[in-house]
Amino acid sequence: MSTTEQPALKDIARQVLRYVRPYRWGVALTLLAYLGAAITEPLIPHLIKTVFSDGFKPDAFAVWWVPVVLISLFTLRGLFGFLGLYLLNWTSWRTVMDLRRALLETLLKADSSVYTTLPPGTAVTKVVNDPQQFMSLLSGSVITVLRDGLPTIATLGYLLYLNWQLTLLSLITLPLMAFVMKRINKRVQRIGALSYDAQMRLSAKVDDLVRAWRVVRSFDAAAHEREQFAGLAKDAQRQALKISATNATIQPLSQLVAAIGLSLIITIALLQARQNNTGVGDFAAFVTALLLLSSRLRHLSELSQPILNGLVIARGCFSLFALPAEPDPGTQELQRCLGRLELDAVHMRYPGAERDALQGLSLPFEAGQTTALVGASGSGKSSIVTLLLGFAQPQSGRILLDGTPIDTLTRASLRRQFAVVSQDIVLFDASVADNIAYAQPRDEARLEQALRAAHLWDFVQGLPQGLETPVGANGSKLSGGQRQRLAIARALYKDAPIWVFDEATSALDTESERAVQQALDEWRGKKTLIVIAHRLSTIRNADRIHVLRDGCLVESGSHADLLTRERGAYAAMVQAQTGE
Repeated sequence: MSTTEQPALKDIARQVLRYVRPYRWGVALTLLAYLGAAITEPLIPHLIKTVFSDGFKPDAFAVWWVPVVLISLFTLRGLFGFLGLYLLNWTSWRTVMDLRRALLETLLKADSSVYTTLPPGTAVTKVVNDPQQFMSLLSGSVITVLRDGLPTIATLGYLLYLNWQLTLLSLITLPLMAFVMKRINKRVQRIGALSYDAQMRLSAKVDDLVRAWRVVRSFDAAAHEREQFAGLAKDAQRQALKISATNATIQPLSQLVAAIGLSLIITIALLQARQNNTGVGDFAAFVTALLLLSSRLRHLSELSQPILNGLVIARGCFSLFALPAEPDPGTQELQRCLGRLELDAVHMRYPGAERDALQGLSLPFEAGQTTALVGASGSGKSSIVTLLLGFAQPQSGRILLDGTPIDTLTRASLRRQFAVVSQDIVLFDASVADNIAYAQPRDEARLEQALRAAHLWDFVQGLPQGLETPVGANGSKLSGGQRQRLAIARALYKDAPIWVFDEATSALDTESERAVQQALDEWRGKKTLIVIAHRLSTIRNADRIHVLRDGCLVESGSHADLLTRERGAYAAMVQAQTGE
């Protein structure tokens, strides 16, 4: 999204407020707490006035009342300040938790196309880091407004009470201050958006390096990656320094404007005191209150920077809400299917592709049978699985499950019918048991059965914590074959009526592959098995083999039947692999 297309910051502020609204009573109590602290502010110059006016007279009040009152005032201010800070932080963290849930929900429901363009590192930053960062900036600004703004109002009222003419005169510096801040804020907003984008690019690069460390080292590309990272880091540093330079001008400029106004007011106050013979107590009270007001205004003048930075980060974070959701037009719920699938004249083309991935393809997958899909890369095998799971929709044609078009089924009920082992193994940073029984009720007997079928039981028993042993990020503590067998065990544990194995045994040794194949043979006739394989030895026992080329069905039959076809595509593939 370009800068010109981004929503205005005031719209982002309203969006943030929608998430704060459920905890508005926390904000209200925070306001009351800081209001209590603000009431003590004008009492300090009033105490000074009393001391300077009457404290030096022989018949004045007892001296020990001064420390008692002063300590009491600051004790009350500290108590109210503590309550206000705690209540606002409670509200802020509750809001952050709701935001993270909403952002995660958006990711969980996002269309599959989103995951081809959204770097994982960027998603982590937007869901986990950004909500905490911008809420910290905005809540800090709210604290400043309440902690300094409310006392400012109270002190200003006291100043009007002491000398309203002089107080009104002191406000002449406000238009100048507003002009200066407006010019600075425009620059902060523009550079802040550029800085946020630079940080996201840097995060995405680090995410790439962590995920692809084997590739980086295999290609001896450390110097190349180091150079690219340095360029991105330098760009992020340059934008951050621009923001720092702009923010650094706020305090000296605001102090200069305040000093001009303060010096003018004190000079006029001295002249008035000499002309009207005003007591020293009134002058001391006015100057003390004015200095307190100046200090508070200085803090308030620095508010724009964290507010703008917070809203810029919130805008980048909320961009996740604009991600397209996965379409789910189906309304019919399916508890458990028989397992018969059929593709009927299906045409499918990926966005931006020059030709169809599937060209009018018609294929049957009989219930309880093992059907194999073979063909060269790009022949359409994985596209079929993508369509069956509802991750993409065909441009024309129908896909039927037990005679029912799958687009009439809800996506959740459709996918409950499938257990899939992809060629891209994904494991969670959890225990062996949690990975196998993922999103399913845990059953120790089923766990053992799945592990034995995947030829992994003996290995797991030898682990330090057995089933409770963590596997690391994406199974980093396991070998490639162990990761693949664990993914197979997870599919076996699900006990869905349709199992899809997309190159599921490609990383297994011959013995393990044979063991898995035997386990699958035990389920023949009970499950609909769809097997995609380049290694043709794994599909010899399939009931039916479909040979694909360029999204079209070339030939179909059993292993024995296809071998008998003279100049057949399957026979040529077998001969190429076996040399027979």
